[in-house]
Amino acid sequence: MPTAVAVIPTRNEENSILAVIEEIRDAFKTTRYDRVEILLTDDSHDKTRKLAAGVGAYVVSGGGEGLGTAMFRGLKEALRFDPDVIVAIDGDGQTDAKVEIPRFLEEIDNDRADLVLGSRFAETGLVKYKYRTINRLGTRMLVFLLNRKTGLKLTDSHGGIRAMTAPVVEELQMLGSHTYVQETIIDAVEKGFRVVELPSAWRVRQHGKSRVVGSIPKYVFYTLPVILLRSGYHIRLLYSIGIWLVIAAFAYFLVVWWQGGFTVSGLSNRTPALILVALMVISGIQLFFFGFILQLLNQVKRSLDRIVYRRRDRREEKPPTRGEPLRKVAGGSGNG
Repeated sequence: MPTAVAVIPTRNEENSILAVIEEIRDAFKTTRYDRVEILLTDDSHDKTRKLAAGVGAYVVSGGGEGLGTAMFRGLKEALRFDPDVIVAIDGDGQTDAKVEIPRFLEEIDNDRADLVLGSRFAETGLVKYKYRTINRLGTRMLVFLLNRKTGLKLTDSHGGIRAMTAPVVEELQMLGSHTYVQETIIDAVEKGFRVVELPSAWRVRQHGKSRVVGSIPKYVFYTLPVILLRSGYHIRLLYSIGIWLVIAAFAYFLVVWWQGGFTVSGLSNRTPALILVALMVISGIQLFFFGFILQLLNQVKRSLDRIVYRRRDRREEKPPTRGEPLRKVAGGSGNG
């Protein structure tokens, strides 16, 4: 039967989680999916996981390393249910799941997309509250980088809902602990998956405070280095600066040598200039190899993720009894 899994990353959402789960289940009643599973990746200190398990949701540890890590682990665990589609949705209730989920799944069911993203800025009036100017500027910066890297024409960098096919999740690899949405987009485009963006309204949060959108400058600080790394800009930047420093050092050395009459004795009086040349050469070589090391670490991380997660639980284990916690993800530990 057609199977769908809704993955919800949570952290102290006891006041909203039951309403979110109920809304998600109601949303799927109008779709073709006969089997719908709810999976929480939880880092809560309150009753969130207990309440969710009480209404039949599965729960795994989010790892305590950030929203991106929690979602990544949840998506990989969702593969254990052998799903046809996976929906990732925030647990704060700002997304109207009953309206959005059928629209997003329609793109996948009609074979128009493999990854469907929600945008709060594709149309005016989608954000139902005052959105801070500094947050909007931060979002625009991330959108600019994503569009430059992927060639897409996105209007939002991290909407509250996404739908994707199982192959997108199977192939997903991630470096950062806060960059799940952005890395998913980059990863999907790199591997040839079709990406579609749909307008998605954001309701006023009824309980608690946003842990991402409320501090976009901090969020950009976490995500920008990882996006640059995934985009490959670090290679061009560090390699180029390193090479040009070495070339500039060689050119400056020729000038100094010329000024000294192309003699060793003439260079002996230019000690400060020679020190500068040496520093330029050393710095250039270090920057060049720093870019190489970053790229190597990137590849090592991807290889490790592939070993740990690739088709791991889909073929080796059966899902546990409904309402019971799933086993903890390798390398993770719970906080709640």
